[in-house]
Amino acid sequence: MIKAIAADGTGKKILMIGLSFGNLDKFRAEPGDTFIRIRGQEVGLPVDVLIFSGETEAQMADLLAKGIGPGTKVYVSPRSKN
Repeated sequence: MIKAIAADGTGKKILMIGLSFGNLDKFRAEPGDTFIRIRGQEVGLPVDVLIFSGETEAQMADLLAKGIGPGTKVYVSPRSKN
């Protein structure tokens, strides 16, 4: 896996995450059981980043339901087919 912070032409920061085929294979083989946590401090961010997988958006929402509270902001892409 590669983690990097870059800036676009306007100076806006971009977190770049490069996953190897091994990372991707594990995500596909173990949906809901595979998590990658990137500590924000490692890349100069004030928050950590968590990458996870599921077969559908609904399955991922169920996975996260235990940790969702009043301060949680969830965005689901309108392009979602599930």
